[in-house]
Amino acid sequence: MTDKEIISLGQAQMAAERFVEAQLKGLRKLGIEKVKLASIESILIYDVAGTATIGGILFIKGTEFPFKVQVSAIDGSIVGYDWMKNENKTIQESK
Repeated sequence: MTDKEIISLGQAQMAAERFVEAQLKGLRKLGIEKVKLASIESILIYDVAGTATIGGILFIKGTEFPFKVQVSAIDGSIVGYDWMKNENKTIQESK
């Protein structure tokens, strides 16, 4: 695959968190549920999945957005991402 060292799982998670925080205005809560090392052809990536909560105060529930972010395992750059309204409907996708 590659002879370069890869970033740590924690570094990949932090890169994904920073990306999500920058993209979503009104972010209240960010939870990471899964980080795993994978490959797309010969490119090593980390798949980071979680849920972002936007809005909501006191007793008003915020809107939850499940997301997936792909982070390059070599340099920590964002390779792709996907925002989902629920399990069946994607609201924005870019790869």
